[in-house]
Amino acid sequence: MKIAICDDESFFLEHTCELVTAWAQQHQLPLSLFRFSNGDDLLQATQSECMDLIILDILMPLLNGIETAKELRINYPNLPIIFLTSSSEFAIDSYDVNAFFYLMKPVDTEKLYTVLDRFLAKQATNKPCFVAKTSFGYCKVTEDEIDYLEAQNKYVNIYLINDTVIKIKESFSKCEEYFTCEKGFFKCHRSYIVNLSHISEFSKTEIRTESHATIPISRNSYVSFKEAYFHHMFS
Repeated sequence: MKIAICDDESFFLEHTCELVTAWAQQHQLPLSLFRFSNGDDLLQATQSECMDLIILDILMPLLNGIETAKELRINYPNLPIIFLTSSSEFAIDSYDVNAFFYLMKPVDTEKLYTVLDRFLAKQATNKPCFVAKTSFGYCKVTEDEIDYLEAQNKYVNIYLINDTVIKIKESFSKCEEYFTCEKGFFKCHRSYIVNLSHISEFSKTEIRTESHATIPISRNSYVSFKEAYFHHMFS
C-alpha cells in the first residue's frame, strides 16, 4: 500500500508518519510511505507513483492543501484524500474536492485510526481497477466506471460514465488483452471496446450506451457481439 503524507510542519509530518506506520503494522500491511513538505513535490511524485491514499495538510505556504487537491482531482478523481488542518474554516472547501475525511490537528490517534480503518474497509470492497499511465503520471480507474475505450493513434481515450475522459499512454492491443469478455467488455470495432453492462440499445451498425454515447459496430463483429452481449446480460 502506498500512502503519501504532506505537511509543511516537520513535527506534524513525522508524528503523522509514525502513527500511520504503527497502524499499518497493526494490520500487517506492507506499506510504502512517502513524505512531502509541500504540494508541488507531492504532485510531482504522483507522476511516477500510483498512490492509494493522500494525507494532506491544508494550511501550507504557496500551494495550499485545497489547491493541491484540486490539481490531483484533474487526473485522480477517486483518489482518497484525508485533510489535516488546525482550522475548521476549510471544512466546506474540503468537500468541494470530494475529501474522504477531514481531521483537526493535532491529530488524535484514535480518530486517525478509525478513519484509516474505514479507508481500509473501503479498499477491501472496492471493485476491480485498471491502472494506466497518463501524460501526468498514473491513474487508477474502476472498471465499472468505464463506458467505452477508443483508440487514438498512440493513445487510448477512456470514456467514463460521469462524462470524464482520461487519455492514457497505452497501446490499444494491451487494452484488448485486459478488457476481455470475461470482464464484461467487447471489442466491437477496430478502434472501440465497449462495456457490455452500460449498453442501452444497439443495431447492426452502432451501439448506444446509457450515457448517450454512440459507437460503431464493425460488420464482422456484429454476430459475435450480439452473442457476447446476451451471454453477459443473462449469465
